[in-house]
Amino acid sequence: MGRAVSILSDMWRYYDLTVTLDHVHPPPWRRFLIAVDTSLADLHRAIQDACGWENYHLFEFSSPSGEGLAGVPDQDWDERPVRDASAVPVSAVLDGGRASLSYVYDFGDHWEHTIRCEGVVESEERFHRRLVAGHLAFPPEDCGGVPGYERCVDVARGDDDEEGLRDWLGAWDPERFDLAAARRAFDTAARPPASASRFLRPGLPPPSEVVVVEAPTQSRPALAAAAEHVEPLARLRRFTQWAGGGRKLTGTGNLTRAAGAELIGLLGTEDRLDEQIGDRVFKTKSTVELRGVDFTYRLARQAGFVKVRKGTVSATKRGTQLGRDALADWQAAFKGLLNLGVLQHHYANATWIDPYWKELVDGQVPGLLARLLSAADAVPLVELQERLWELVEATFVLDDLDAEQLRRHREHLDHDVRHVCNAFADLGAVVVTDVETVTTVYGHEQEHGGMVALTPLGAAAVLELTGQ
Repeated sequence: MGRAVSILSDMWRYYDLTVTLDHVHPPPWRRFLIAVDTSLADLHRAIQDACGWENYHLFEFSSPSGEGLAGVPDQDWDERPVRDASAVPVSAVLDGGRASLSYVYDFGDHWEHTIRCEGVVESEERFHRRLVAGHLAFPPEDCGGVPGYERCVDVARGDDDEEGLRDWLGAWDPERFDLAAARRAFDTAARPPASASRFLRPGLPPPSEVVVVEAPTQSRPALAAAAEHVEPLARLRRFTQWAGGGRKLTGTGNLTRAAGAELIGLLGTEDRLDEQIGDRVFKTKSTVELRGVDFTYRLARQAGFVKVRKGTVSATKRGTQLGRDALADWQAAFKGLLNLGVLQHHYANATWIDPYWKELVDGQVPGLLARLLSAADAVPLVELQERLWELVEATFVLDDLDAEQLRRHREHLDHDVRHVCNAFADLGAVVVTDVETVTTVYGHEQEHGGMVALTPLGAAAVLELTGQ
């Protein structure tokens, strides 16, 4: 990989790329070389490092026509998740070295970039990437998109600063770009290690950057037999069979109340319609409140077992074949759960931060599972919680919270990580052991401690994510 067509020439090949920030004038830009045997995840890191972005947000590559090519799957923004950028070679999307791509970073500020391939360069020198040129500083992270950037530029040039932006901007200068300093930070002889990426730091590295020590393996028939005993898979089959040729949905795309009442019994969930607590009846306003039923419906969609068209849900061709290959069914459900997002599926958001919090933690799930795969023994649940709490602290501004508020945030995170592990345990991908259950003074049960390990079924699925 990475060699010229003629091996005898002993030449190495590099894409010559120019990355330009769109919708601002004059536009900041960077030009660099990067090895042809590289992935879109590597290109993402190169853009982050060359442009001075801090890699705190999601990203996506797309074609000039708007077709999503790769990024980090995010259900809040796209019903059909794009491919994992680490699994897509740059060569697969750059046609003959003469092409352009679009790259969006931070779906909130929505920074759009145009990547233009100037050609393919051959060199006798071998390296991974090299910065060639650039102009102007890219915007400060989280400044508020193009309008916020333009305001930052005005303040940096001496405009009135009623908002106190100048202190926040610090030494940032829109005109300043030090090519020599940028080269020292950017140029690398080899592909940067996982620690070079801040997107999942200080959390858990993605599967593509995990070294597997020893993965538990079983034969395909043994894995298929294990899949047959997974209860969520049985519920998915019953739901898909129920959907059949078509069941009417509400105007908002949810299951109807009558369907919810029927599915509670059919699926055997613990949901309750119009639950009565004491003398009061709490009317079920939407089947989204029926967590077990709604979860099965949405997971069936993500797994490709059912589809929604013209106000109805019906079985797909894939769904009509459920039961013929238990392992393939289970693998589709596993991938569907990753794409759905265990936490993002929850309908209730108590505060403005919840959607971002859930997106952050759900985005760590592949890395969490890969951490289990890389370990020789079961991993303490508290270790996973600690790693993700560090990420929460690095991502959100928590300085203005008092000790009690911080404690509640930490409890919330610990519960979320435990919930993620339990969801994959229900699917048979992991086992959670050594959990201590404590009853509070209010009569509620709380779980503490625990060890988490992949099952052979889960190990086979996660091993596929690592590409090893």
